[in-house]
Amino acid sequence: MKKFTILGAGWLGFELAKQLKNRYEVVISVRNDEKLFEYKNLGFVSYILNEEDLSSLDKLLDTDYLFINYPPSKFDNYLSFLEKIYLHDKIKTIEKIVFISSTSIYPNNEGIFDESSFIETPSNKIVFDAENLVLNKTHIIFRASALFGGNRIAGKRLSNKIVNFPNTKINFVHRNDVIGATIFAIENNLSGIFNLASKQHPTKEKLYSFNAQKYGFDKPIFMDNGKSIERIVDGSKIEKLGFSYKYFDAFNF
Repeated sequence: MKKFTILGAGWLGFELAKQLKNRYEVVISVRNDEKLFEYKNLGFVSYILNEEDLSSLDKLLDTDYLFINYPPSKFDNYLSFLEKIYLHDKIKTIEKIVFISSTSIYPNNEGIFDESSFIETPSNKIVFDAENLVLNKTHIIFRASALFGGNRIAGKRLSNKIVNFPNTKINFVHRNDVIGATIFAIENNLSGIFNLASKQHPTKEKLYSFNAQKYGFDKPIFMDNGKSIERIVDGSKIEKLGFSYKYFDAFNF
């Protein structure tokens, strides 16, 4: 059985681990002792990996497949941490590396953005810098849109908070579609950069109001600031290679 290492076993990574455990020998990294014991008790081989402790990196990178998913905001120096991972000798021997990036790499401008779009002024520079750091050493980069699914309900964290430009259309992808795309990419030996985004683009006001009623939380406070920018992410490139999104209706997750 081949080995599959997941660096960053959070809301997305741990769900991936659970779905892969019957296909691969799954190894996961955690940030602290609490998660280490929790995941070991659930039957997963786990090692601590964080900015202060990289002692398990050799074991984690002794793998066939590597999935990297870290929110930059969780680190004091995200780029330095990534660089240490990618400078390790074993990174060169891994069969397939999947890196989770974000559609926030695209500028906050009007338009439809696909993988060929020129990026001069990214809306999130650290995401842009991270992609450039890993680009030539990574087989697959997934630029994920806003992630929904599971216990993550669009609009809930904004209950009773001000939401500007309520007519802005949302780019989103379901967590299980990111997992499905990862499995599809490995099984079909894909390489390259792929957006992950549903074809549906509801407005903030419509989706958040719908979820507030459905799940029983107070609606956000919508502030009409005038015309919204139509910034649409095209996630069809991977579909043209045979992948099918299974969760495309944000009103029926």
